[in-house]
Amino acid sequence: MSTSILICLISGLGWALFDLTRKLSLNFISSKILLLSFSTLQIIIFSIWCVKQSFFFFFIPYFLPGLTLVLLGIFSALIFLKSIKESDLSLTIPLLSFSPLFSSIFAYLFLGETLNKQQYLGISSIIFGTLFLYMKKLNFSQFLKSVHNIKRNKSAKLMILVSFCWSLTPVLDKICLRYSSINFHGLTQSIFTFIFLITISFKDIFAIKDKKIKNLKLIFITLCIGTFATILQFYAILFNFVPIMESIKRATGQFTAIIFGKLFFNEKVTIQKIIGVSFLSYGVFLVI
Repeated sequence: MSTSILICLISGLGWALFDLTRKLSLNFISSKILLLSFSTLQIIIFSIWCVKQSFFFFFIPYFLPGLTLVLLGIFSALIFLKSIKESDLSLTIPLLSFSPLFSSIFAYLFLGETLNKQQYLGISSIIFGTLFLYMKKLNFSQFLKSVHNIKRNKSAKLMILVSFCWSLTPVLDKICLRYSSINFHGLTQSIFTFIFLITISFKDIFAIKDKKIKNLKLIFITLCIGTFATILQFYAILFNFVPIMESIKRATGQFTAIIFGKLFFNEKVTIQKIIGVSFLSYGVFLVI
């Protein structure tokens, strides 16, 4: 296994753990305060990194994709947290599998990255596997109805919107990293995210004064895992095509969503989910 693929796998595991701890943390803290805390920790870590190591930054070409990335990141993160809070982890996270499809389109349009026929077949297999997850029963008519089942599920529709947004995020990251080092890119994104979140979070911030936040240890672990996953993803997109990175990341997330869903939230493990994950695995094998 090449180093670049290994980085993608580790990054995918990091994001999978982040999904789990975020869902658990939302029992004790609001989504806005969680995101605000996340950006605060990132500011600290990336600031230290910039002090300890050299960096570069070209403001004019960075500004537009960088600002778009901040706004898109805040919007999609808030929707994501709402979705995982209100629905099963094993039924919402797999819908992020649509992001490799969107990423392949955006990567072609903005980065000129093209995949071969086998890799496009892999992405198709990942999407096919996702549809199996929403089958009520294991038959052909239910497979056709799975799209309808997704449309009827509010959390599912929100997660597809997140998938669309997040498929563009690594493309914008890769564009930004042409004009900035990883450490300064991370610092810039976290600072502007913090500023935007402060302006929309006054009510949540004042609410903290009226109650004591429980499970601070869990919340801190969540923030650390998220920062680790973010940094690894920056490296992953530098060494891989974006659709490949997204395919590995999402398939890893699907496996763990079913496992974590059963272990931590007692979600059912059905034959549809097993078949769906099998298609997801095959899809990743073709992409790699």
